[in-house]
Amino acid sequence: MLQQYQIYKVEICGGGKYRDADAGAIVVMNVNSGEVLAMASFPDYEPSSYVGGISQETLNFYYADENNRPLVNRAINGAYAPGSTFKMVTAIAALQEGEVTTKEKVNDTGVYPRGHKPACWYYRQYKRGHGYLDITDAIKKSCNFFFYEMGYRVGIERLDKYATAFGLGQKTGIEIRSESAGSLASPEYLMKTRNETWTVRTNTKCFNRSRR
Repeated sequence: MLQQYQIYKVEICGGGKYRDADAGAIVVMNVNSGEVLAMASFPDYEPSSYVGGISQETLNFYYADENNRPLVNRAINGAYAPGSTFKMVTAIAALQEGEVTTKEKVNDTGVYPRGHKPACWYYRQYKRGHGYLDITDAIKKSCNFFFYEMGYRVGIERLDKYATAFGLGQKTGIEIRSESAGSLASPEYLMKTRNETWTVRTNTKCFNRSRR
């Protein structure tokens, strides 16, 4: 019974569908201290290949996989959108700035009406919205609709401030070479990289993809 309930929880949070991955990374941390307990990057390579000098044949084999690049440590050098983990930043920003309370409920009707009108993952999968959710339930169910609304209320300038305060878009300082800093979305960054002005449509696209 417990196992069935755990499977159900994964399904209602959007984890019921998955695809095989050719590459990826995982980091296990102590949430209290930030200590890295384990780190892995895939695909990997055989470290013993370098003992005594790596052969050209083996090196060519590693470099030949241009798509998956096994010599790249994705855990610290890959810059990826964080997906729904960024909702924690949005939630804290909205609460701290007084844009939402812990008791207010937002009605997820499935398709968010602003910007490019993105749909919540729940709507795409089940053709209906989550209904009325407070911020706690929105986090539990990873409700995209709720956090589109929070992102709209907070605005990109204040959201960027909180993301920066959490260290996003910066190097962590981990004692491993070749760490990537990643990037944060902002009106200035958009103008610099794409020569575009930030709009509500940009908001929903940005919050839909999230960022590192």
